[in-house]
Amino acid sequence: MTEFERTFDSAAADYDKARPEYVKEIYDDILRYAPIYPDCDVMEIGLGTGKASRPMLDTQCRFVGLEPGKRLADIARNRYRGYENFTLFERTFQDHDAAERSFDLIFAATSFHWIPEEYGYDRVFRLLKPGGAFARFAYHAGPDRGRKTLTDEIQELYRKYMSASVPPAEFGLADAKNLAEKALKYGFTDIKYSLYHAAKDFTADEYMSLLRTYPDHMRLAASDRNKLFNGIHSAIVKHGGVMTVTYTMDLELARRPD
Repeated sequence: MTEFERTFDSAAADYDKARPEYVKEIYDDILRYAPIYPDCDVMEIGLGTGKASRPMLDTQCRFVGLEPGKRLADIARNRYRGYENFTLFERTFQDHDAAERSFDLIFAATSFHWIPEEYGYDRVFRLLKPGGAFARFAYHAGPDRGRKTLTDEIQELYRKYMSASVPPAEFGLADAKNLAEKALKYGFTDIKYSLYHAAKDFTADEYMSLLRTYPDHMRLAASDRNKLFNGIHSAIVKHGGVMTVTYTMDLELARRPD
């Protein structure tokens, strides 16, 4: 298991509770692009605790999920124990054996960026049936836009303890277009891409749970991590006890030609 997989797995409960839900419109757009029925075969790469799985399972398709983290997989199994069409393997995409041209849809929710591009796209292409679809979607956290003083104080803490002198640029439509066009290099056609927006409120304690699921934060030296986390917690409490994280979610769709 890689370092990022260990980080997520060790914070499985935090991951399940703190990470946001994907908006319904993402699934509507996927299923409009690639209608899924009970006789269809679907694979999810890196399903974590299963936060993105239910809309696909509800189609009654034959669902295969891949998750190498035992704690994450246990939560997913418990969540979907009533679904007879749910099969979960505790392994990575790279370690999973499957026949080529087996799946009508393969999707990855905030997980495909961990797989080397050339390997990932090529293998997804080979595993899809002719006409099958690949859906890649993710979320990108943004600042609390309604509490500027809180946002500024938190950014100062990041400058001090993570050398993050400039906040990351907001993910935009051009970024989604660039991601979607990567699939063209590997034989895919009919690319589409979209953006969606959501927000989630966190108390100070809830936000600490979220931070514990971020590998880059957990890689910090313990002393710097504690100062960063304690500083952010105190700032949220000082400014009313709630922080609103804004999320931009992106979806990229591509098809294996018939």
